[in-house]
Amino acid sequence: MRKTAAIFLQFILLFNIAGYRAWFYYAERNADIKMEASLDNNEYNEADLITLRVPLNMPYQIENARFERVNGEFSFEGKIYKYVKRRISNGSLILLCLPDVQKMHLKNAKTAYGNYANDITSSSNKNMGHSDTQKNHSGSEYEAFLFGFRIPSMLPLKSLITDHTSAVLPELPMASLIKPPRALA
Repeated sequence: MRKTAAIFLQFILLFNIAGYRAWFYYAERNADIKMEASLDNNEYNEADLITLRVPLNMPYQIENARFERVNGEFSFEGKIYKYVKRRISNGSLILLCLPDVQKMHLKNAKTAYGNYANDITSSSNKNMGHSDTQKNHSGSEYEAFLFGFRIPSMLPLKSLITDHTSAVLPELPMASLIKPPRALA
């Protein structure tokens, strides 16, 4: 009985250390594959598309009369967007994007589970059910203070430097020791 309980607790420990990351990676990958397949089959609502215009400063751009399918994603203000279509028109790149709600949900769930498993609380429920002897994760006790330094004027040094360098430079070009090769006719 003790041995099975110890094995079970070790599996829970391993899942909390790295297993949940692997599971969420697998779930996010499956969500990406399903989203890309639905985009390839045009299974989305056209009203949900967001248009981005990016000016292109390149000469001799080829204008596209219609949109072409493109893959990729970007994140803006905590939201994840998938590229759906693109085209180049009037010197700007026009991108049609779709918010990836499933991937945002999985990322939020991953963050919430990681915070819960590692006993990291958010600022909203900081004093609920925890004692006052918590470790400070902000790192403020490790920050070094920067001191301000005042640099004196460099004018006296500048005059010394310019006088020294002007004396070192030669005024006439030097004669070459080696003659250039003759041209073969």
